[in-house]
Amino acid sequence: MAQIEPRPLIVCGMGRSGTRMCANILRNSSLVELQGELGGPAGTRLLAWLEAALAQRRIEDFDTRYDFVRRAFRLSAPGRPSDRPHAIWFGHKTPRHERHFRRYETLFDNPENRPVYVYCLRNPFDVWRSYQAMPWNKFRDVDTFLEAWLRSVAVYELIAERAPDRVLVFNLDRMLRAADWRDYLEPTLFQPLGLSGETFSRPVITLRNSNSSLNKTGARPDPISEADRRAIARQPEVRRIAAEHFPWLGLPPPPPGLIRRDAKKSGRMARLRRTAVRAWRQARREWNRPR
Repeated sequence: MAQIEPRPLIVCGMGRSGTRMCANILRNSSLVELQGELGGPAGTRLLAWLEAALAQRRIEDFDTRYDFVRRAFRLSAPGRPSDRPHAIWFGHKTPRHERHFRRYETLFDNPENRPVYVYCLRNPFDVWRSYQAMPWNKFRDVDTFLEAWLRSVAVYELIAERAPDRVLVFNLDRMLRAADWRDYLEPTLFQPLGLSGETFSRPVITLRNSNSSLNKTGARPDPISEADRRAIARQPEVRRIAAEHFPWLGLPPPPPGLIRRDAKKSGRMARLRRTAVRAWRQARREWNRPR
C-alpha cells in the first residue's frame, strides 16, 4: 500500500490547558506527529524564517516544501521531538498561534493538502482563573486578559469563515461535561481526522492534562474575584460567544445585531468592544496582505 502523504495539523487557541489536553489526546494516536510549543517570539521568528527560506530557495515541489517545514518543526520542538514516519498528520500545538494563520497558509499551499486547524476553546472565566494561578502570567488585570481572549476568538471566527472545512473546534468545557469523553471526541476530532481506536496507545479516559494549574503549582487555582467575574459576564461580545459555545453558563443573551454595534459609551466596556472590532479587522487585513 502506498504511503499517504501526511497533512499539516495546527493545534492552537487561547487557553494553555485546553491546547495541552487536546495535544495529549491527539498524540495518543500513532497516526499523529504533533510537536510541542513553538511559543513566544521564537515561534514567530521560526515561521517568518521558514516563509523567507522557502521563497529564497524557490522550493516549488510540494512534497519537498512540506518535508522541509516538518523537519523544522521537529528540530525546533522543546524536549524530545515526536518522530512518527507513518503518521498521516504532522504539526505542532502552540497557544495563540491562530494569529499566524496567513503564514501557515503560505507555508502549506498545496491545494490538495491544505492544513487543518484545531482551535481549542474554553470559557473565559476558567481561562482567566488558570492564567492567574501561573507564575508566567503576563496579563496585569482582567481587562488585558479579556482583550487577548476576544482577539483570539475573533481570529478563529475569521479562519472559520475563510476555511470552514478545515477548522475543528475542541471545546474543553463540552468534553468535560460529557458523560463519556469519547461521545464528544468521536464526532469532534476522531472521525474528521480519521483516527480510530486501534491507533490509540491508551484509553482516552486515562489521559490527563499535564499543563493544568494543579499539576504545575501543586494546588487548585483560587476562584476569580467577583469583580472580575462581573467584568467578564457583562461584556456583550462574551455573551454572544457564550450563547453559541457555553450556553450552560446562563449569561444574558447578547443584544440584537451585536456583531458590528458601535460602542457609544466610554470606559472599560467600550474599550473592550473596540478591541473586539479591531481584532476582527486586523485579522482580515492579515489575511488579505500580499504574500
